[in-house]
Amino acid sequence: MSGKKDVVGVSSTVAAVSVVVALVVGLAIGALALGQLTGGREVTITQTVGGQATITQVSTVTATTSVERTVTQTATVTAPGKTPFSDLKVLLILPIDEKDNSWNYAAYEAVTTLKNLYGFELSVERNLFDGTKAEPYAVDYARRGYNVIIGQGIQYMVMFHKIAPQFPNTMFVCVDCAPGLVGVFEPGAQVAPNVYNIWMTLGEGGFLMGYMAGKLTKTNKVGIVGGGRVPSIWEGHEAFKLGVHLANPNAEVLEAYMPLSWADVAGAKKAAESMVAAGADVVSSSGDGIDVGVTEAAVEKNVWTSSVYADLPTLRPDIQKLMGSIVFKWAILFDTALKDYVRGTWKNGFHTATMAAGIVTISIGKNVPEDIRKEAMSLYNKILEGTLKIVFDYTCFDQPEKPECKPSAARAEGL
Repeated sequence: MSGKKDVVGVSSTVAAVSVVVALVVGLAIGALALGQLTGGREVTITQTVGGQATITQVSTVTATTSVERTVTQTATVTAPGKTPFSDLKVLLILPIDEKDNSWNYAAYEAVTTLKNLYGFELSVERNLFDGTKAEPYAVDYARRGYNVIIGQGIQYMVMFHKIAPQFPNTMFVCVDCAPGLVGVFEPGAQVAPNVYNIWMTLGEGGFLMGYMAGKLTKTNKVGIVGGGRVPSIWEGHEAFKLGVHLANPNAEVLEAYMPLSWADVAGAKKAAESMVAAGADVVSSSGDGIDVGVTEAAVEKNVWTSSVYADLPTLRPDIQKLMGSIVFKWAILFDTALKDYVRGTWKNGFHTATMAAGIVTISIGKNVPEDIRKEAMSLYNKILEGTLKIVFDYTCFDQPEKPECKPSAARAEGL
């Protein structure tokens, strides 16, 4: 096979020397979610949400960071020793690779963080964008006895449900997937109980990024570029439009999708450049290679931009007009999936990544004016408190030209 592979075997014996791991906050919070394991030596982690944390794996470790909204948590976890997780074999399938500072990076960092804590064997297959291309790899690893196969994207959903019945003891974790979508993408397809679904919500974060975009634009033109027009991406775009128009009723939103092609860096860059040429002074994106292309265009054209999934303000502090990122802490849900597998409670697993669950948050760029930052954080807190909800008219997904779907199929309840 020609896929690019990385196999990491981890010893179950903890080295006596200190290991220093610098983690962005999403991964630090993922570590907090790990809880108490068995065996090995204990590590105490104190975490304050926001910014960057440093974790030193010695007897006791304190990692402290801060942002506008501060939440302090303390958890006791166990460093790698002989645990129920040590003998697991885990495969991560990525559409492109972790260098995107987005969808793939966030997943890779989350899984490798868990590998470092639990000591399981991890293999990574990269640049397998579609399910057809990924299928022989998934089948091969399942035949070799891999316990958990994670597919980072909805493009693997139909393929997973197709092959899963052949490997009833393998848990196929499908990210951005839901059982009800299987028949939509593949009429007549059967739902396999050993496909563990993780659904994500981009609506809340998209709304907040859109609100800041509406406040930041001076030309009253804002752009957003997406990958495939699938439900989760569509929600993010519609909520983004809602946020823009709430902040600035006079603003126009320019929108483009790269048809089921999240890896189209060049196409996304060209789309963003066209939006800037049409007058947009803010261009946002929705992940993978789309983020890469849009970010490149925004930096070159000196306009505001935002991204999704990874904490780009931390990863790319050199970008001056970086509005922010919608950050996903995948380690929390991947950890839940692994624990469910070990406990034997994983069949028909389904979890949703939301802000209320602490899995989705936002990271705001350093140069966003303080008044706009405070307004966005106020809305963010309302979402966390449950007083602000972003809801959608899902009939607009198939009928976007209906009058009630303009200017957005989303609406804010509680404002």
